[in-house]
Amino acid sequence: MKIKAPKIMYSLKLSAIGLFKNRVMTVSSIFVLLSCLVIMGTFFLVIKNINYNIEKIDGFNKIVLFVDKEADEFETAEIGEKLKAIKDIESVEFESKEDALAEQVAQYTEAEFLLEMYKDNNPLKDSYVITYKPNADVETLRLNIERSIDHIAKLNVNMDVVNQIQNIKNAIAIIFTWLLILLFTVSLFIIINTIKLSVFSRRDEIALMRYIGATNFFVSTPYLIEGLAIGAISAGIAYGVQYVIYKYLMLELVDQYEIISILPFADVKGIVVIGFIAVGVITGFVGSLISLKKYNQENS
Repeated sequence: MKIKAPKIMYSLKLSAIGLFKNRVMTVSSIFVLLSCLVIMGTFFLVIKNINYNIEKIDGFNKIVLFVDKEADEFETAEIGEKLKAIKDIESVEFESKEDALAEQVAQYTEAEFLLEMYKDNNPLKDSYVITYKPNADVETLRLNIERSIDHIAKLNVNMDVVNQIQNIKNAIAIIFTWLLILLFTVSLFIIINTIKLSVFSRRDEIALMRYIGATNFFVSTPYLIEGLAIGAISAGIAYGVQYVIYKYLMLELVDQYEIISILPFADVKGIVVIGFIAVGVITGFVGSLISLKKYNQENS
């Protein structure tokens, strides 16, 4: 069924009138929802940058497996193949004991005699440098390696650092989740009341439209558009605020410290835009639906 243009224009006109008439509640709805979106975006960007810096720390997301000296060449090579098959392992790099000795000697220019001394009796071991995925559960991965691989002499894992970083990320995620729940609840409540006020102010007009045979869809459309408009406007403003916060607070203030690297906003703006629009529009639409449902139940 085609929707005629005059009906769309009429619904848009009523929506604009409703938003203007209840402008105090409209502004409140937009302010609370954009605050929710900015907090959501800020926490997301903080977590994104934490992961980005973790990945840049040399050796952080790596496990070093030292091969038992009793393993022969075939068994040593087999370890590499088994490691590649384990979940959450991104890459596996083999380092022979000869290369390890040469690397150690290269760090000390006066220790070249060590190459000759240990040429036939190398005290070092063959090893595998395992790089795991950023979101991997390191403790589970360590256990999987120990269960799957034989001839392990030693397994070096930076568990203390891993646990500290994971605790920070978990704390941020918990705070982020509760703030979102609180702000979304407040946003929905204010949007619901904004639409209810708009419906109440036109209750006589709605009753007349129903009396002459207007469908529920036709009557409800302007208020659904109001909710969508509140969500879209909030998303647009929130994106602008997020851009300013990220560029002038994070990039210019935090990035001046050389130990911390900040992702360029261009690398994250796509997901920020999509997230803001999706959350804003869905929240506005759901708020309108709840308000209309309550009104219809009270006036049925």
